[in-house]
Amino acid sequence: MPMPTASPVKKHERGIINGELMEAGPPPASVPLTSAKTRRHDVDWLRVILFALLIWFHYAVFSLWQLEGEERGFEGFNVALFFVIGVMHQWRLAALFVISGMGTAFAFRRRTWQTYLGERGARLGIPLLFGVYVLWFGIFEPVDKTRLLFTIFPGSEDMPYGHLWFIYNLLIYSILLTPLFAHIRENPDSRIVSVARGILRMPAGIGVMLFPALVLSANAILFKPWGFGEVGMWWEFPRYLLYFLFGYLMITAKEDYFPALDRLRVPVTILTPILSVAWFITSEAGDVPHIMEGGWVDKGYPAFSSWATVASLVQSFHAWFWCLFVFSWASKLLNRPSKWLSYLNEAVYPTYIVHMHLTFLPIIILYILGVGYYLGLVIGTVMVAVGVMLCFEVVRRASLARPLFGIKGGKEEVDKLWPYNQTEDDSLRIVLSLTFHALSLGVVFVLYVFLISAGWLGG
Repeated sequence: MPMPTASPVKKHERGIINGELMEAGPPPASVPLTSAKTRRHDVDWLRVILFALLIWFHYAVFSLWQLEGEERGFEGFNVALFFVIGVMHQWRLAALFVISGMGTAFAFRRRTWQTYLGERGARLGIPLLFGVYVLWFGIFEPVDKTRLLFTIFPGSEDMPYGHLWFIYNLLIYSILLTPLFAHIRENPDSRIVSVARGILRMPAGIGVMLFPALVLSANAILFKPWGFGEVGMWWEFPRYLLYFLFGYLMITAKEDYFPALDRLRVPVTILTPILSVAWFITSEAGDVPHIMEGGWVDKGYPAFSSWATVASLVQSFHAWFWCLFVFSWASKLLNRPSKWLSYLNEAVYPTYIVHMHLTFLPIIILYILGVGYYLGLVIGTVMVAVGVMLCFEVVRRASLARPLFGIKGGKEEVDKLWPYNQTEDDSLRIVLSLTFHALSLGVVFVLYVFLISAGWLGG
């Protein structure tokens, strides 16, 4: 467990800034968060919960092939499961990009744009490069991996960063939107902020329910026909950029945003399940291929049609309403501190980085042992969760490993942790440091073993 900070204000600021994926760890000083009313623990809890769901989601998705042999067929026997997985996939990443935008709004207000870009480069760039060249074997193909790293939309099979595409996109979004963020900070009453406040102040939350969804719909209608959306590429690239921007604007106008959540909670709770059913029916009906993923022009279908427009509207409203649903109920139920929140926030980033390497081998082993899909899903998810936390506990105690795995702070933070905080003997601390750095190398080796073994056993 991390040591408590000396100042309750700073401890609280840490929680708020952690609403952004990249801000795990103690934040820079001087955010004016002295009022209890401004403390937004709900954003942090959502971040933790959504990344925890990520572990379950990836295990569930990558083990679905085990169900192909079910007696009543792959599709029919598992409609409920497909419904849950499909619906979740529509909004979970969107909500995470909104949270990242919120964290950026908190972080940007006390930084120059130069400082912000420098910190983004370090906090996002170092783990990204570590992932590309170490965790995803780029050191063995440095030329090809470097070429693909700078390739626009290389495709899911060729992207050198694997599941770290989230970090890759977030880094690009941060760079692209920095001029706008700087403008808004210098002009808090600018036109874009005034428009955002006006939308948030509309009766019954109708503005925040309607306008962002229409913007997302326009993006889908215009760009989705031309390329298959996959892991943040093609039409999904501007889609997630919009979610990131929405999160930023919400916190910029937070005095209006959080009251708006209270006004829209009831209608959103009623309409979101209806939209989920509409999304499921729309995605299964019609003759346009990949109606939700895009890229049907390559299949010989017209770019624009009434059915494609309807599908884009349903998809955009469905995803946005889910975001509003989780944020509105989190605001009501989760906006409270916890002694575990700071610890879990610090764990989110490194566990996200390593979880994919630990996912595939349990799937294969449990299948070989004859464990059914559903029981395997429970056991395997627990195994991966325990594994990622063990990795986190090791690397957070090695000062040189912390930035590689996205953990903020160096030796000064390590010294607060057990067993370093149990001794003042510098020689013993050096021994401990060498031990945990060696164990961190062991973590990388274990990740390699898990990934290679899964590929070997799974053919």
